[in-house]
Amino acid sequence: MCAAITIAMSIVNAELARSLASRTNYMNRRIAALNATVRDLKRQTSAAKRKLGAEEERVSANAEFEKIFVASDLRTIRLGAPGEKNKAGVTADGAAIPTGRLAISQSAGAAMLEVSGLKPSGNFQVYRVWWMPKRGGPVLAADFLVGEDGAARVALELPPPLLKDPSVTVTLEDEAYGELPVGPVALRGDPTRAESKASILRKSKRQ
Repeated sequence: MCAAITIAMSIVNAELARSLASRTNYMNRRIAALNATVRDLKRQTSAAKRKLGAEEERVSANAEFEKIFVASDLRTIRLGAPGEKNKAGVTADGAAIPTGRLAISQSAGAAMLEVSGLKPSGNFQVYRVWWMPKRGGPVLAADFLVGEDGAARVALELPPPLLKDPSVTVTLEDEAYGELPVGPVALRGDPTRAESKASILRKSKRQ
C-alpha cells in the first residue's frame, strides 16, 4: 500500500513538474515577445523624435535664412572644393562637385551656410565650419552632419568683431571636440569675392 502511494505521489509530482515547466517556458516566451515589442516601440519612438527634431531644425533654419535674405546688408560668398576646375558642376565620373553658399548679415546678426555635393559624414565624423582670419588662429563657427543627399543647411555664429573679413573653410573632422581644424578641407570661400544684395538683385533681373 505504501509503495502504491509513493508511486502515485511520484507520478503526480512528475506531472506537476512538467506542467510547471511548460507554464514557465510559455511565460518566458511571452516575456521575450513583450520585451521585443517594447524594444521595437522604443526604436520607433526614438526615430520619430529624431525626425521631429530634424523637422524643427529645418523650419528654424528656413526662418533664419529668410531673415538674412531680407536684410539690406546681405552678402553672399560662394564656397568651392579645393582645386576645383571643372565648371560643368560634375567630376569626371559624373558625381556632383561640392559647392556651398554662405549668406551673412551683420544687421540681422546671423549667417547661414548651404552646401551640396558633400560626401556623407560617416560614423564618428562631423563637418566643421571655421572662420579663418588673416592673422591669428581659426574660430569654430558651427558643425553639422551630411546625409546621403550630400546637402545641408546650417546656421553659423558670426565671426568675432575683431576679425576683419575672415575667409570660411569647411573641414571633415573626427567628432571629438577640437580647437583647430586637422581634417581634410571640403570647401573654401573667399570674402573678397562676396556679392552684395544689390549685385544679387541685378543678376536676378538680368535672368
